[in-house]
Amino acid sequence: MNEFSDVIAQGYWWISLLGGLHCLGLGLYIRYIYHEKNGNHKILGSIFSLMALYFFTGLLTKENAPAPIHFIFLLIIPVYFLLMPMLYLYCYRSLHDARTPIGFSPHFYPSLIVAITVLSTAIYRVIKQEQLPEISLSTAPALSHLSLLGATLPGLLFLQTTLYFFFLLKMLSHYPGRTSRLHQESLKDIKFRWLLVLTLALLSNWIIRAVLVILPFYLGEQFISINHAATKLVLLLTIYILAIYGLKQITYAAFLRGKLTRPTEKSPMKASQQLLSSEELAYLQKLMQDEKK
Repeated sequence: MNEFSDVIAQGYWWISLLGGLHCLGLGLYIRYIYHEKNGNHKILGSIFSLMALYFFTGLLTKENAPAPIHFIFLLIIPVYFLLMPMLYLYCYRSLHDARTPIGFSPHFYPSLIVAITVLSTAIYRVIKQEQLPEISLSTAPALSHLSLLGATLPGLLFLQTTLYFFFLLKMLSHYPGRTSRLHQESLKDIKFRWLLVLTLALLSNWIIRAVLVILPFYLGEQFISINHAATKLVLLLTIYILAIYGLKQITYAAFLRGKLTRPTEKSPMKASQQLLSSEELAYLQKLMQDEKK
């Protein structure tokens, strides 16, 4: 059993490292190398950077953590409240081709409120105990304010994610079909497919995480390290699929732009488009020949 646990721990560590490095590299590439005119690439880069943070937290253990590990995780959780608002803003701005500066959107207010609440509670607890607190989720009467936050925040994050996915799918379902464009491929279709694939990919990972991690957490299961490893492995594979699919879409979009900007050869005018009929043209030609004589 110990050998199996060691294998799971090692696999979890390597998955966290690879996922963090790849997401960080992808986020930096999208933010600083791949550019969009409306600046949406910055939001997408931030989404992948946030995923990198999620992966890197798997490298922390009780042995190498600079503070009690549950205390560190509690301080990180407010950052995760930014993921769904950023995904919603990215999809909304991409579909509506918004070019206004992003700024600090009201969608980020819940994350700010949660962060202020957690920091205030943590600072109060540290000042009161004069040391970094241990967070225990054992029995309800013994729960401190930080422990209550640690038990409540995953549920709030789950609720926020559910609401945002509902509004995202509702927004994407209102996208007009291609029938009005006579079945011609367009850049908007490519962008819509990318947004749909991105949303469904994150939705599937959210469902897997809810089943394997969040539910066991509230049901009181203690040994769920294999569940954490499975969720991060699925997310890592999803990142690879998104990267390959995104590269394919970028290549096809570039081809389509070149095709649209390529000058088309002028075809000869059809008889129906000419001002004079064939009989009238023949008559004029005959008159010109008579004048030459």
